[in-house]
Amino acid sequence: MIRRLGAALSAVLLTIGLPACSPPNLGRVVPQAAAPEGLRTPSATPPPTSTTTPRPGPQSEEKHSGKGNASVPMAWPMRIGFVTFDCPKCSGHVAVNTENELIVNDIGPYKGTQWINDMPDHRAKTFTVKANAAWTLTITDERGLPVLQPGKPLSGKRDAVFAVPDAVSSVAVTTKGNGNTAVWVRSGDYAELPVNQLGDYKGSVPVSGPAFVSLEGDGTWTITAS
Repeated sequence: MIRRLGAALSAVLLTIGLPACSPPNLGRVVPQAAAPEGLRTPSATPPPTSTTTPRPGPQSEEKHSGKGNASVPMAWPMRIGFVTFDCPKCSGHVAVNTENELIVNDIGPYKGTQWINDMPDHRAKTFTVKANAAWTLTITDERGLPVLQPGKPLSGKRDAVFAVPDAVSSVAVTTKGNGNTAVWVRSGDYAELPVNQLGDYKGSVPVSGPAFVSLEGDGTWTITAS
C-alpha cells in the first residue's frame, strides 16, 4: 500500500540496476534533522550488547477510541510501546501519526500493530488519526505481543510485531499477496532491516532473542521461530 512506497522504490531501483537512494520506509516517517543515535535504520554491525539499556518494568495498557478524524493526547511514557490500530469499517485513506513518525498509512479497512518511541529522546505525545469510521487504538508493553515459540508457526495478515524469547536464533517468514515485504529486527536499543523487497517473500531471518520482530506487508503471512 501507500505507506510502503519508499521501500518499494528502493527494491525497483536495485532490480533494474540503478543505485538505490535508500528512501525512508514511508510507514515510519521521522524528522530530517540530525538523526539521533539509535534511529530505526539498518546497521551492518550492531553495537555491543553491553550498551543496551535495561528493559523497563511492566506498563499498564492505554486505550483510546473514536470516530473519524481526531487528535488524541497519550500518556505513554518515554519507552517503547506497541500500538494496535483497528478500523474495521474504514474506507479510503487511513492514517495515524505521532510528532515523530507515520505509523499507519493505508487504504480501506485496517488492523495492524507498529511500535513507537524507538528513538531516544523522541517521546510521542499525541496521535493524529485520519479515518472515516469508528476506530480503537491500544498501546501495550511487550506483554501484549504474540510470542514466537520455536517450531510453532503463527499466521495472520497486515502489520504485526512479535516478541522473540531467548531460545530463538532465527525466524522463517513467508508472505503472499504483498506489494512489499519488510521485516525489522529490534534487539536492545537498535533495529535492523534484513528484508525489504517487492512482492511475496520466503526466507529465514537471523534473530538473537530476546528481541522484537516487526513484519510489514499488505497480504497474509506465516512466521515460525527456530
